[in-house]
Amino acid sequence: MKERSYFYYDELDSTMLEYKRLREVHKGLISVRTEKQEDGVGRNDKVWLSPPGGLWFTFDIRYSGFVASFGLYTGYCIHRELCNLFSPLVDKLQIKWTNDIIYDGKKLGGLLCQSRPGYYTIGVGINTNNEIDSHLGKFGATSMKEILGCEISNEQLCYSLINAVEKCERLLNHEITYITYCNEHLFGKNQLALIDVGTTPFEAEILGIDLKGALIVRKEMGEILNLNSGSILSIKAFS
Repeated sequence: MKERSYFYYDELDSTMLEYKRLREVHKGLISVRTEKQEDGVGRNDKVWLSPPGGLWFTFDIRYSGFVASFGLYTGYCIHRELCNLFSPLVDKLQIKWTNDIIYDGKKLGGLLCQSRPGYYTIGVGINTNNEIDSHLGKFGATSMKEILGCEISNEQLCYSLINAVEKCERLLNHEITYITYCNEHLFGKNQLALIDVGTTPFEAEILGIDLKGALIVRKEMGEILNLNSGSILSIKAFS
């Protein structure tokens, strides 16, 4: 792994906010992990629930270019590493466009990626050993502890996931590799979904992801759309 300063806290408002505070005085790579976040922030400023026992951390990598599909690259790295480490996850672990890790239809983790000159900042939240509400969110939630039947080391998993993102950086110039992988493990692929793009939600079939990271969908009348932003609200069975 690259040289990096690691910071751990029993409790924080947000690992992303603490990262930004530390960035003002540290020039090198940083990782910030906490046992509990009081004010975790997810995509589109949504609340990121972060109870004790889960894995909540923010880190950065140096990269000079802009990659529109960087969030999916991170999802590829996280998904692949989790499957390599924990074989029981392999058959049911999926990547939900644009930023979630799903196990058997339930949310296991989420990612938040931000770019700035010379760096990408990555926030990761994974339900590992924490107790969760099984009805949490649109898709419910699950944890590593529930799936595996035992607790895991958050510290070691944090190191492993950071290493996984670092060691594959060469793929940022070869989007087809990780986009193909994401398509193979895409949550909701070939299913009817309710999709929100900031206007009136609409139903469309999920076809895949293009090389720029856009979600390809087909509406009821056959219109094909490439969505660069938005969210999947639910998955529906074809009638």
